[in-house]
Amino acid sequence: MAIEIHRVIFEKKQLADISKDERSLLLLMGHATNELNVLSKFILMMRKDNPPTQVEDFTEGGQVFIIMRVLIGKLHEAWELFKARAQSNKAISEQYLTKLDEEAARALKALNDYFGKKNAVAEIRNKVAFHYKDKDGLMEENFQRLPETEPWEFYLSKTHGNTFYYACEMVATGSALSLAGRIEEKEQDGLAGDIKAFSELSNAVLEVSKHITTLFSWLISDIVTAHVPEPKVITERFEDGPKLSEFALPYFFDEDEEDWTKQFQQKAENAK
Repeated sequence: MAIEIHRVIFEKKQLADISKDERSLLLLMGHATNELNVLSKFILMMRKDNPPTQVEDFTEGGQVFIIMRVLIGKLHEAWELFKARAQSNKAISEQYLTKLDEEAARALKALNDYFGKKNAVAEIRNKVAFHYKDKDGLMEENFQRLPETEPWEFYLSKTHGNTFYYACEMVATGSALSLAGRIEEKEQDGLAGDIKAFSELSNAVLEVSKHITTLFSWLISDIVTAHVPEPKVITERFEDGPKLSEFALPYFFDEDEEDWTKQFQQKAENAK
Protein backbone atom coordinates (compact mmCIF):
# COMPACT_ATOMS: atom_id res chain seq x y z
CA MET A 1 0.00 0.00 0.00
CA ALA A 2 1.41 3.40 -0.97
CA ILE A 3 2.00 6.04 1.69
CA GLU A 4 1.49 9.71 0.90
CA ILE A 5 3.66 12.18 2.79
CA HIS A 6 2.94 15.89 2.48
CA ARG A 7 6.11 17.94 2.91
CA VAL A 8 5.20 21.32 4.36
CA ILE A 9 8.16 23.56 3.58
CA PHE A 10 8.75 26.81 5.48
CA GLU A 11 11.14 29.66 5.15
CA LYS A 12 12.73 30.45 8.48
CA LYS A 13 11.35 34.00 8.23
CA GLN A 14 7.81 32.62 8.22
CA LEU A 15 8.45 30.89 11.53
CA ALA A 16 10.31 33.93 12.86
CA ASP A 17 7.22 36.06 12.27
CA ILE A 18 5.24 33.92 14.73
CA SER A 19 5.24 35.28 18.29
CA LYS A 20 7.94 33.82 20.53
CA ASP A 21 5.43 32.06 22.83
CA GLU A 22 3.54 30.46 19.97
CA ARG A 23 6.73 29.49 18.12
CA SER A 24 8.23 27.85 21.21
CA LEU A 25 4.99 25.96 21.82
CA LEU A 26 4.87 24.85 18.19
CA LEU A 27 8.47 23.58 18.18
CA LEU A 28 8.19 21.85 21.56
CA MET A 29 4.91 20.12 20.70
CA GLY A 30 6.37 18.83 17.44
CA HIS A 31 9.46 17.59 19.28
CA ALA A 32 7.36 15.87 21.96
CA THR A 33 5.06 14.28 19.37
CA ASN A 34 8.05 12.85 17.50
CA GLU A 35 9.33 11.19 20.67
CA LEU A 36 5.91 9.80 21.61
CA ASN A 37 5.41 8.38 18.11
CA VAL A 38 8.83 6.67 18.07
CA LEU A 39 8.43 5.15 21.53
CA SER A 40 4.88 3.98 20.80
CA LYS A 41 6.02 2.34 17.56
CA PHE A 42 8.85 0.57 19.37
CA ILE A 43 6.30 -0.99 21.73
CA LEU A 44 4.04 -2.04 18.83
CA MET A 45 7.04 -3.51 16.99
CA MET A 46 7.75 -6.12 19.66
CA ARG A 47 7.55 -9.76 18.66
CA LYS A 48 4.02 -10.91 17.79
CA ASP A 49 4.67 -14.66 17.69
CA ASN A 50 5.97 -16.88 20.46
CA PRO A 51 9.72 -16.36 21.09
CA PRO A 52 11.75 -19.47 20.26
CA THR A 53 13.28 -19.68 23.75
CA GLN A 54 12.30 -18.72 27.28
CA VAL A 55 15.35 -16.46 27.58
CA GLU A 56 14.26 -14.49 24.50
CA ASP A 57 10.74 -14.32 25.88
CA PHE A 58 11.96 -12.80 29.15
CA THR A 59 14.47 -10.38 27.64
CA GLU A 60 12.08 -9.09 24.97
CA GLY A 61 9.37 -8.69 27.60
CA GLY A 62 11.82 -6.75 29.76
CA GLN A 63 12.70 -4.61 26.76
CA VAL A 64 9.02 -3.66 26.37
CA PHE A 65 8.84 -2.72 30.06
CA ILE A 66 11.85 -0.41 29.67
CA ILE A 67 10.47 1.42 26.62
CA MET A 68 7.06 1.71 28.29
CA ARG A 69 8.56 3.43 31.33
CA VAL A 70 10.38 5.93 29.10
CA LEU A 71 7.14 6.58 27.21
CA ILE A 72 5.32 7.16 30.51
CA GLY A 73 7.94 9.72 31.54
CA LYS A 74 7.66 11.52 28.21
CA LEU A 75 3.85 11.62 28.41
CA HIS A 76 4.10 13.32 31.78
CA GLU A 77 6.54 15.88 30.40
CA ALA A 78 4.36 16.48 27.34
CA TRP A 79 1.36 17.24 29.57
CA GLU A 80 3.45 19.59 31.72
CA LEU A 81 4.52 21.37 28.52
CA PHE A 82 0.89 21.80 27.47
CA LYS A 83 -0.20 23.07 30.88
CA ALA A 84 2.64 25.57 31.17
CA ARG A 85 2.73 26.94 27.62
CA ALA A 86 -0.85 26.53 26.38
CA GLN A 87 -3.42 26.23 29.16
CA SER A 88 -1.69 28.74 31.43
CA ASN A 89 -1.00 31.23 28.64
CA LYS A 90 -4.13 33.37 28.42
CA ALA A 91 -3.48 34.63 24.89
CA ILE A 92 -2.76 31.18 23.47
CA SER A 93 -5.59 29.55 25.40
CA GLU A 94 -8.16 32.08 24.20
CA GLN A 95 -6.95 32.03 20.61
CA TYR A 96 -6.63 28.27 20.13
CA LEU A 97 -8.15 26.18 22.93
CA THR A 98 -11.54 27.82 22.59
CA LYS A 99 -11.70 26.72 18.93
CA LEU A 100 -10.72 23.06 19.13
CA ASP A 101 -12.50 20.72 16.75
CA GLU A 102 -14.59 17.89 18.18
CA GLU A 103 -11.82 15.27 18.23
CA ALA A 104 -9.24 17.58 19.81
CA ALA A 105 -11.80 18.81 22.37
CA ARG A 106 -12.55 15.20 23.37
CA ALA A 107 -8.83 14.52 23.71
CA LEU A 108 -8.33 17.58 25.93
CA LYS A 109 -11.27 16.63 28.16
CA ALA A 110 -9.94 13.08 28.54
CA LEU A 111 -6.49 14.40 29.42
CA ASN A 112 -7.82 16.92 31.96
CA ASP A 113 -9.87 14.14 33.55
CA TYR A 114 -6.90 11.76 33.64
CA PHE A 115 -4.26 14.17 34.93
CA GLY A 116 -6.72 15.98 37.20
CA LYS A 117 -6.50 13.16 39.74
CA LYS A 118 -3.83 10.80 41.02
CA ASN A 119 -2.63 8.82 38.01
CA ALA A 120 -0.15 6.15 36.98
CA VAL A 121 1.76 8.36 34.53
CA ALA A 122 2.70 10.95 37.15
CA GLU A 123 3.42 8.38 39.86
CA ILE A 124 5.68 6.25 37.67
CA ARG A 125 7.44 9.25 36.14
CA ASN A 126 8.22 10.80 39.51
CA LYS A 127 9.43 7.68 41.29
CA VAL A 128 10.62 5.13 38.72
CA ALA A 129 10.86 6.17 35.07
CA PHE A 130 13.55 8.89 35.32
CA HIS A 131 15.09 8.26 38.74
CA TYR A 132 17.27 5.59 40.34
CA LYS A 133 17.31 7.01 43.89
CA ASP A 134 14.40 4.80 45.03
CA LYS A 135 13.76 6.93 48.10
CA ASP A 136 10.59 4.98 48.93
CA GLY A 137 12.30 1.59 48.84
CA LEU A 138 10.10 0.26 46.06
CA MET A 139 12.73 -2.14 44.77
CA GLU A 140 13.07 -3.83 48.13
CA GLU A 141 9.30 -3.90 48.60
CA ASN A 142 8.76 -5.64 45.27
CA PHE A 143 11.74 -7.94 45.77
CA GLN A 144 10.06 -9.20 48.92
CA ARG A 145 6.68 -9.51 47.17
CA LEU A 146 7.85 -11.78 44.34
CA PRO A 147 8.18 -15.48 45.29
CA GLU A 148 11.28 -17.65 45.08
CA THR A 149 9.76 -19.60 42.17
CA GLU A 150 10.12 -16.67 39.74
CA PRO A 151 13.04 -16.52 37.22
CA TRP A 152 15.74 -14.85 39.31
CA GLU A 153 18.17 -14.83 36.39
CA PHE A 154 20.90 -12.75 34.72
CA TYR A 155 21.76 -13.31 31.04
CA LEU A 156 25.43 -12.53 30.51
CA SER A 157 27.40 -12.26 27.27
CA LYS A 158 30.84 -11.16 26.14
CA THR A 159 29.03 -8.29 24.43
CA HIS A 160 27.54 -5.72 26.80
CA GLY A 161 24.62 -5.14 24.42
CA ASN A 162 23.57 -8.79 24.73
CA THR A 163 23.69 -8.78 28.53
CA PHE A 164 20.36 -8.49 30.33
CA TYR A 165 19.82 -8.52 34.10
CA TYR A 166 16.33 -9.95 34.01
CA ALA A 167 15.79 -10.30 37.76
CA CYS A 168 16.47 -6.57 38.18
CA GLU A 169 13.98 -5.68 35.46
CA MET A 170 11.36 -7.98 36.91
CA VAL A 171 11.56 -6.18 40.25
CA ALA A 172 11.70 -2.68 38.69
CA THR A 173 8.60 -3.42 36.61
CA GLY A 174 6.78 -4.54 39.73
CA SER A 175 7.69 -1.20 41.32
CA ALA A 176 6.05 0.69 38.46
CA LEU A 177 2.96 -1.52 38.54
CA SER A 178 2.61 -1.01 42.30
CA LEU A 179 2.67 2.76 41.80
CA ALA A 180 0.04 2.41 39.09
CA GLY A 181 -2.28 0.70 41.57
CA ARG A 182 -2.29 -2.44 39.47
CA ILE A 183 -0.90 -4.72 42.17
CA GLU A 184 -2.40 -5.32 45.58
CA GLU A 185 -0.18 -6.41 48.48
CA LYS A 186 -2.36 -9.48 48.97
CA GLU A 187 -1.83 -10.70 45.38
CA GLN A 188 0.15 -13.90 45.16
CA ASP A 189 0.22 -14.33 41.39
CA GLY A 190 3.85 -13.22 41.14
CA LEU A 191 5.17 -12.63 37.65
CA ALA A 192 2.00 -13.93 35.97
CA GLY A 193 -0.03 -11.30 37.80
CA ASP A 194 2.53 -8.62 36.91
CA ILE A 195 2.28 -9.48 33.21
CA LYS A 196 -1.50 -9.14 33.30
CA ALA A 197 -1.22 -5.86 35.21
CA PHE A 198 1.34 -4.57 32.72
CA SER A 199 -1.01 -5.31 29.82
CA GLU A 200 -3.73 -3.25 31.50
CA LEU A 201 -1.30 -0.39 32.17
CA SER A 202 -0.04 -0.49 28.58
CA ASN A 203 -3.55 -0.01 27.19
CA ALA A 204 -4.13 2.98 29.48
CA VAL A 205 -0.77 4.56 28.62
CA LEU A 206 -1.23 4.16 24.86
CA GLU A 207 -4.66 5.78 25.20
CA VAL A 208 -3.08 8.81 26.93
CA SER A 209 -0.44 8.94 24.20
CA LYS A 210 -3.16 8.92 21.54
CA HIS A 211 -4.98 11.83 23.21
CA ILE A 212 -1.81 13.92 23.55
CA THR A 213 -0.69 13.42 19.95
CA THR A 214 -4.24 14.18 18.72
CA LEU A 215 -4.34 17.43 20.69
CA PHE A 216 -0.81 18.47 19.77
CA SER A 217 -1.32 17.74 16.07
CA TRP A 218 -4.43 19.94 15.99
CA LEU A 219 -2.66 22.81 17.77
CA ILE A 220 0.41 22.57 15.53
CA SER A 221 -1.83 22.73 12.46
CA ASP A 222 -3.85 25.65 13.82
CA ILE A 223 -0.81 27.73 14.78
CA VAL A 224 0.74 27.19 11.36
CA THR A 225 -2.52 27.99 9.56
CA ALA A 226 -2.95 31.19 11.56
CA HIS A 227 0.47 32.54 10.58
CA VAL A 228 1.42 30.76 7.34
CA PRO A 229 -1.91 30.35 5.50
CA GLU A 230 -0.40 29.07 2.24
CA PRO A 231 2.83 27.19 2.96
CA LYS A 232 4.63 25.35 0.21
CA VAL A 233 3.47 21.72 0.12
CA ILE A 234 4.98 18.86 -1.90
CA THR A 235 3.36 15.42 -1.82
CA GLU A 236 5.59 12.36 -2.06
CA ARG A 237 4.53 8.73 -2.36
CA PHE A 238 6.32 5.80 -0.81
CA GLU A 239 5.33 2.55 -2.49
CA ASP A 240 4.72 -0.67 -0.56
CA GLY A 241 5.34 0.71 2.91
CA PRO A 242 6.07 -2.12 5.39
CA LYS A 243 3.33 -3.09 7.83
CA LEU A 244 4.02 -2.35 11.48
CA SER A 245 2.74 -5.82 12.31
CA GLU A 246 5.59 -7.32 10.29
CA PHE A 247 8.32 -5.65 12.32
CA ALA A 248 10.13 -7.33 15.17
CA LEU A 249 12.57 -5.79 17.62
CA PRO A 250 14.61 -8.63 19.16
CA TYR A 251 16.96 -8.00 22.07
CA PHE A 252 19.90 -10.20 21.08
CA PHE A 253 22.07 -9.43 18.05
CA ASP A 254 24.92 -11.11 16.14
CA GLU A 255 28.13 -10.73 18.14
CA ASP A 256 30.22 -11.42 15.04
CA GLU A 257 29.31 -8.01 13.68
CA GLU A 258 31.53 -5.03 14.32
CA ASP A 259 31.23 -3.66 17.84
CA TRP A 260 27.75 -2.11 18.10
CA THR A 261 29.05 1.02 19.83
CA LYS A 262 31.30 1.68 16.82
CA GLN A 263 28.30 1.23 14.52
CA PHE A 264 26.39 3.78 16.58
CA GLN A 265 29.29 6.22 16.39
CA GLN A 266 29.52 5.73 12.64
CA LYS A 267 25.80 6.42 12.21
CA ALA A 268 26.24 9.63 14.22
CA GLU A 269 29.12 10.69 12.01
CA ASN A 270 27.12 9.98 8.85
CA ALA A 271 24.24 12.08 10.18
CA LYS A 272 26.41 15.21 10.47
